[in-house]
Amino acid sequence: MGAIIGYIMRLVGYALLVGIPARLAQWFWEQRNLDAVDALQTLHSAAVFAVAFTPFVLAFFGFGRLRSAAVFIALALDGAVVTAPFALSRLAVPGVS
Repeated sequence: MGAIIGYIMRLVGYALLVGIPARLAQWFWEQRNLDAVDALQTLHSAAVFAVAFTPFVLAFFGFGRLRSAAVFIALALDGAVVTAPFALSRLAVPGVS
């Protein structure tokens, strides 16, 4: 029973760690009108799926000796997710800074 509770606590923690920056990135995505760019829809769908699925994987192996690796992966994903709207707005929509 303790293992299940530990997994649920890790799941909630990693979901918050990944989910809050993902919602911030979604706001930036909409502010830069990237949801209207057809060429980015596939990339956006794949990223949303990855961000939604990541906490389950991180919670599964993110304890003990692998905890620091799981936190690093979550924070690296956060950095990529938050900066993606800015980078893609420069590439996909010329004139938007």
